[in-house]
Amino acid sequence: MQRLEENRLFTKIKNLKVDDLAISDYNKIYFKKHIQSLEYSIELAWQVLELGYKNSDKPFGDIVVAEIGGGTGIISLMAKWIGIGKVIYSDTYAQSCKDFEVISTALGLKPDEIICGSIDELAKNHKNRIDLIVTRDVVEHIYNPELFFKQSIENFKGAILVHNTSANIYNIFKKKYFKKIHNKDEWEGNSNQFKPGDSVESFYKIRLAFISKNFPDLSTSRREILAAITRGKIFSDIKTDVENYLFTEKLPPIPAHPTNTCDPSNGNWTEHLLSFENYESFVKEFNYKTEWQFAPYDEWRNKGLKRMALKILNRIIKYSGKFARFISPAVVMVSVPEQI
Repeated sequence: MQRLEENRLFTKIKNLKVDDLAISDYNKIYFKKHIQSLEYSIELAWQVLELGYKNSDKPFGDIVVAEIGGGTGIISLMAKWIGIGKVIYSDTYAQSCKDFEVISTALGLKPDEIICGSIDELAKNHKNRIDLIVTRDVVEHIYNPELFFKQSIENFKGAILVHNTSANIYNIFKKKYFKKIHNKDEWEGNSNQFKPGDSVESFYKIRLAFISKNFPDLSTSRREILAAITRGKIFSDIKTDVENYLFTEKLPPIPAHPTNTCDPSNGNWTEHLLSFENYESFVKEFNYKTEWQFAPYDEWRNKGLKRMALKILNRIIKYSGKFARFISPAVVMVSVPEQI
């Protein structure tokens, strides 16, 4: 039944004429990227939703699911396709919300509600009325993940949380890849950045320029030190750190991770590498129990020996238990309140 439903949804989306839709160029590019690996995107969406409703004590048709940071909304489309009770799509980027309404309407899979804004906006009309919160490749970009999980749990009592992230710190190849991207964004910048609002300049240079503008009396060497040591912080927090330094003459602590960095203008982390223990600490005090599942590799768009090799890897991931963290391309955090 699973594969049949996935194949039907695949065909429906694959036949969509994206270039004919009245959506932004950004989301045309983004949605086409998903279509290039559509079977894989659908597989991951199914995995996230299945892990959620399997842990719920509610009938399938009564579950209210909210996709946070939905982007092109593949999880929301899948949720509507398989008939989950109520589907809410949300994203902080207004253009994505507008474009997803066009995309989902064209597919006949428009969610029950589209909310543009943060989790606070979601809570305004749905406080304690969401059963399942889901994301794919979102939590590794959230500036303050601890606050995000706190708001998720406090605003939606009893909600199950399922988050897929490709920022797998245990896979040495993924870890090396993301550290390379961290260093590029931090020291060189990313001229290929195509999402409006994200910086293309070096994050270090952006922080240095901010400190130089707001604290012109600091020496050049102190500006450079403070710019380096405030890696992974937004402007408001950088300002607080520098003011504290001026008052106490104590430098802020050195970042715990050697390369993790974020865009100081908006707090968007470059694939924030966090351990399982880090993530679990965000929910543990709320009596949530976390288990980890593991996503497969994209065997669907590959052929020949490569496809065979990926199939073998996926079998190993499926049956190797905790060892799977070291070979899986992405991990899935499933957090469930203890009383469920």
